[in-house]
Amino acid sequence: MTLDIGGTTFSTYLFDQKLEKISSSEINLVSDYIDKNALLDGFAHQADKLLQSNSIAPNQVLGIGVSAPGPLIASEGKILETPNLTLLQHTNLSGELEERLGVPVKIENDANLFAWGEWQKNHPQSKVMAALTLGSGLGVGIVYGGRLFTGAHGMGAEYGISPLSDGVWEDDISIEGLSKKSNELLGGSKTPLALFQSAQDGNLKALEIWTWFGEKLGYCLCHIINLLDPDVIIIGGGLSKAYTLFIDSAKEVLYQYAPSFKLHDIPILKSLHYLDSIHRGAAMLIKEKKA
Repeated sequence: MTLDIGGTTFSTYLFDQKLEKISSSEINLVSDYIDKNALLDGFAHQADKLLQSNSIAPNQVLGIGVSAPGPLIASEGKILETPNLTLLQHTNLSGELEERLGVPVKIENDANLFAWGEWQKNHPQSKVMAALTLGSGLGVGIVYGGRLFTGAHGMGAEYGISPLSDGVWEDDISIEGLSKKSNELLGGSKTPLALFQSAQDGNLKALEIWTWFGEKLGYCLCHIINLLDPDVIIIGGGLSKAYTLFIDSAKEVLYQYAPSFKLHDIPILKSLHYLDSIHRGAAMLIKEKKA
């Protein structure tokens, strides 16, 4: 079983031992829960409901792989001061869920699991793959030689919170960044969906905002490509739905500052099944643990 916890929603999947999806829950909103305990109870209720609807008892579940926002200490099952889901800051997530569900729980950063799931399903031939999640924050995951790269202490690739001269990367490359830019250029904060629709309708200011977003993303990708020289980069998350509106301006920056991108034309692809990839990566946590 798997649980994906995002900044705004959460969902649960059931997999068999061959990593084939059996069933999935509805997607629930984090904002419907008033505090940490209510949210944790919500996770447990969603999981119980999915098990019951598939006539599966908890003792038939090998474990629950959880995709959670970072930074976190995966080996201890703890979420640290995550900026994108403040209700769960300083929570022993594994312990809380194990107490509620009676099933072993293993957690990992959501961007890492997205990368791993994408690699396993779509790019197993790739030696070095990077994946970015664009949404409430900016997440980065790396797969090297078929294994997650998480660094010496399990906190590698926490790039979105890295400092710039005037903040951090995800101040701009995020839903909040788009909101601030729309307030600046359109005189009011707009949702990504509203900006997408306006751009599709030909609104020049909305198009300018997505071009700006792509440029910011391009500078970030320059660092990633110049450091890792990956075979492929996958883009996922809610903001990836506007991929066609920002990818050209991102590539313009890359052609200027990332020699390997220019020489090898490194593919930057939109994930076709973002949520499925995260859950698949979370299922791989349990399969790896069993092995």
